[in-house]
Amino acid sequence: MTDEEKYKEISRGRKLASNVVAAAILIAAGALLLALGMATDVDMSKLVVPVVLTAIGLILFVSALIQFNTVTLYLSMLFLVCAAVSFVAHYSPAGYDKLWPTYILAPAVASLATMFMSGEYKFHLRLIVLFAVPAILLSLMSFGIAEMRVVIPALIVFAGLAALYVALAVRGTTEE
Repeated sequence: MTDEEKYKEISRGRKLASNVVAAAILIAAGALLLALGMATDVDMSKLVVPVVLTAIGLILFVSALIQFNTVTLYLSMLFLVCAAVSFVAHYSPAGYDKLWPTYILAPAVASLATMFMSGEYKFHLRLIVLFAVPAILLSLMSFGIAEMRVVIPALIVFAGLAALYVALAVRGTTEE
């Protein structure tokens, strides 16, 4: 597939569909927040950020599907993961003090979703490993399963292995 085939101009119909869906999602998010704001027993400070992040993520997700755009899909997954963390942190016993490694995992989740649309499996698998391994190690530490004296050296070893992989994988070019 050539670059011209890959990056064709988006049709007016697809642009219109994306914009209409975006407007509908924004209206729905605003209406939801308004309805919940009128309720007396709902703490709006816990809802605004997750609802807005979810709305942005959904807008980007639907736009990615309509326009078949992998970058937009990647961004949508980042927003949706952050929205999920925000919801869970506010409405479960696990707060941000336990869930912060999920933000490091977000690019891995985004690559997992994008991998299937782009067809670039090898590239995305490398990104998934690059972000998932540290996120898992830091999650073990944040939940008290592993201690910092084990996690930090393991992260340093992983960084060294990643650097070694990059050094061995780089092909020499004539510009070197």
